Amino acid sequence: MQAVILAAGEGKRLRPLTNDHPKPMVLVGGKPILEYTLSILPNIIDEVILVVGYKQEKIKEYFGDAWQGRRLQYADQPEPKGTGDALVRARPFLNGEPFLMLFADDLYHPDDLATLVESEHPAILVKEHEQPERMGVCTVSDDGTLLELVEKPAFPLGNLVNVGPSFLHHDIFDLAIHEPLLANGESCLPEQIARLAKIRTVKAVRARFWHPIGYPEDLKSARTHLEKSLEDRTN
Repeated sequence: MQAVILAAGEGKRLRPLTNDHPKPMVLVGGKPILEYTLSILPNIIDEVILVVGYKQEKIKEYFGDAWQGRRLQYADQPEPKGTGDALVRARPFLNGEPFLMLFADDLYHPDDLATLVESEHPAILVKEHEQPERMGVCTVSDDGTLLELVEKPAFPLGNLVNVGPSFLHHDIFDLAIHEPLLANGESCLPEQIARLAKIRTVKAVRARFWHPIGYPEDLKSARTHLEKSLEDRTN
């Protein structure tokens, strides 16, 4: 199975740490965030397409053409035109089978990703968040079917949000996901997943853990989490 990792982010809110490195290469506990992301991919993943942009040479130099036995390919997103556009850049490298899609710069739980790729249907990870208005807010039925996904609503109907990782089928590309949908002209992949949920079953998988990294203070708590995870595994 293939995985697509969106790693083109500049990380403006993390400056000056991202003056010379792309956001996925910011260090947490001595390793780039992207290295943690690659290390927790499900065993079924044998090839990864990295969508790169800002200072992409840093990523290519560090990881090369393979990492931990997985082949790596690079798709270029020359301009920051949104997550929908980023996924379109990976399309020529995909084999037409269902694939895992995730972001390079947040921390996830490996068991959550493993559960996601076992879904019979397209699926997304969801989790409660204290500030849902900053995220994509999800409405989910009792059987775990995604009913609605509203990006950054002014008045959220709940606190269950889209975490980011998705298990997608190739028909996601039938929705013209490169089209601008946001006021800034960028295409938004969650908006397209919301469209997809209107025409076919999309499942919402509850995440055990998610640590978004957007600000410098998030790096300290990320370090603490990783140290605790390592301690738990060795005890």
